[in-house]
Amino acid sequence: MKNRTSLEGAVSIVTGARGVIGRGIARELADAGSDVVLQVARDGDGSVVVKEAGRAQPLVEEIEALGRKALAVNCDVSNPAQVNAMVERTIEIFGRLDVLVNNAGIVRVCPVESMTDHEWDEVLGVNLKGMFLCCRAAIPHLKASAGAIVNNGSIASFGGAGGLAHYCASKHGVIGLTRALALELAPFDVTVNAICPGIVNTPMWSKVLTPDPEQYRSVIDSVIPLGRDQTPEDMGRAVVFLVTSHNITGQSITVDGGVTCRAT
Repeated sequence: MKNRTSLEGAVSIVTGARGVIGRGIARELADAGSDVVLQVARDGDGSVVVKEAGRAQPLVEEIEALGRKALAVNCDVSNPAQVNAMVERTIEIFGRLDVLVNNAGIVRVCPVESMTDHEWDEVLGVNLKGMFLCCRAAIPHLKASAGAIVNNGSIASFGGAGGLAHYCASKHGVIGLTRALALELAPFDVTVNAICPGIVNTPMWSKVLTPDPEQYRSVIDSVIPLGRDQTPEDMGRAVVFLVTSHNITGQSITVDGGVTCRAT
């Protein structure tokens, strides 16, 4: 991807592509000219399955309608064998890899006192270990293409919240991983950055804040200086900006309507 001003002809992997933010990122990458591999779900038997239809098919069709190719892959990002197979399948089908967007993430609300080992490991396994595994598998191909990595952090990357110790720990880790990898891969002209979404109207935030629409709206109005929640398209445009910027690396771009401006 020597020409950083355009994604025409590029190939991108987006993990967590069935989620609200993942769909927005995948669509914006495709609109900018990239073919997209969509990591869409877990597979319990340890295999990687190329999805020709099923739950990911509407997104595949959206991307194809933009004139780009799309491949949906069933892969558990916390499983090294599945991650390796996903990347290998990408190279087999498209012959290259230019962009990796580590967007897959989960959240569980639980105080540390009652948190089980499984609950801790599950969140860290997807949010941080999964990111490491995807980076490790993709790096040889990104070196070859002088590509880019964008990791999905959070406004929780910069603070804490009761009941979210495992989530906050994982998202703080995203920033450290991003900075370290940026230095490690700079000699190969590979950029590594993070986006840190604010409050996007997703099931995750409804779980964290409130499922009541009126109360949710009240929180948005009181917490976000710009007075509006962020959209999946906001996140997608931030990703496109970062992967087409050849002199930005090791940075964490907060897309939050001003929420973190209030932090001290």
